Amino acid sequence: MKKMEVETKKAIFTSDQIIIKKRKKNIVIPLDKVDRMLYAKFTIKNYFALIAYGKYAPGVLYIHLKEKINNKKMYCFYIKYENIIKVPKNIYKKISFFGSEIPMGSTDPWY
Repeated sequence: MKKMEVETKKAIFTSDQIIIKKRKKNIVIPLDKVDRMLYAKFTIKNYFALIAYGKYAPGVLYIHLKEKINNKKMYCFYIKYENIIKVPKNIYKKISFFGSEIPMGSTDPWY
């Protein structure tokens, strides 16, 4: 399989890992340690919808882990939607996107 790599201001996405750029030391997150990823495109509608949920913000990629890496189970960073759609397909498929139209009977706004 050809290794695809996409670099943004805050991270590097490869086909098997995500590298978050930090000043002192980069954080390497293997894909097999990722539990789920959440992203809400920055729109006015999403901004006001997310206020009700309190702990999330639009334009931020939240990476929840199965086990701790550097003593943390969750990492997040700002990333533009234009860059999200460029990440390798296997990573893109793991991202749950926020939708302000929640399906009937569902309490989870992430689809």
